[in-house]
Amino acid sequence: GRRKHFLFTGDTGYYKELFTQIGERLGPCHVAAVPIGAYLPPSMMKLVHSTPEQALHIASDVRADRLLAMHWGTFDLADEPIGEPPKRLEAEATRLGMDLNRLWVMQPGETREW
Repeated sequence: GRRKHFLFTGDTGYYKELFTQIGERLGPCHVAAVPIGAYLPPSMMKLVHSTPEQALHIASDVRADRLLAMHWGTFDLADEPIGEPPKRLEAEATRLGMDLNRLWVMQPGETREW
């Protein structure tokens, strides 16, 4: 069958040069799991967590067909409201004119085929 490429970014801030290199060397990928939560306060979180807006840049830099939003909504770890990250992700994707079907914001236990 068709080979599928999945990228798990782990806990990460946004580092354009790094993610661009990943995209050039390993991309494109079908799905990239990218963190969208636990970004406030930035003084403490920015090195290890990305904002929803930065997550879209990461997905673009690694040349992902789809962004699987992770690290949000399960544990209340940061200062932003627990349900805010997916709202910001969708708002920024809409502002950028992205196809929202490329964003996978899933609930616990939800599955997708790809």
